[in-house]
Amino acid sequence: MLRGSVRFYCLGLLVLQIGCAPLVEADFSDVEVTRPDVPVPAAPISAPSSVTFTFSFDSTKLGANPSLAAQSQVAEVKLHRLDLTAKGGVVDWSFIQTFHALAFVPMRNVSSPTATVRQVEIADYVRNGAVLSGTTFSVPLPEPVDLLPLVRPRSSEYRKIIVVANLGGQMPAVDWTVDVLMSISVKLKE
Repeated sequence: MLRGSVRFYCLGLLVLQIGCAPLVEADFSDVEVTRPDVPVPAAPISAPSSVTFTFSFDSTKLGANPSLAAQSQVAEVKLHRLDLTAKGGVVDWSFIQTFHALAFVPMRNVSSPTATVRQVEIADYVRNGAVLSGTTFSVPLPEPVDLLPLVRPRSSEYRKIIVVANLGGQMPAVDWTVDVLMSISVKLKE
């Protein structure tokens, strides 16, 4: 689900999709991208280990467009918040030692980060003493993450962003799910 908290959000996206220049400069400070029930596999062993999960979303909602003129109207796309809410029997994040996340734009017919031209590191968290509690993990982002390169697809790329996340620690021994919430700002220029 994608929600914009600014009233002219739909107008800005419509302008981008048809390839016209926007009439005014616009700033959408709170676009939420959500992905419910993302599956996370059980730990492969009962000792500390890591598991990887992925999710994707349509980048056209953030301004990605096959028209280079329309793409040039997107001045800034920043990730400000990434929240993971554990579900499926996981009641807290105390098992987490590390969390790494990478976003990329896949090439057509290939969905591996090694085959991409552009990728962005979203998070590189290592626990430094404090144990996480509660079902929601607000991933520490030292500063907003620049996603602009990911919303400027070439003709050989999909207009989609794939996020690959790796969790490390004493992982749950059962399959579980996580709800993902990303808070993103989009700035359009005249």
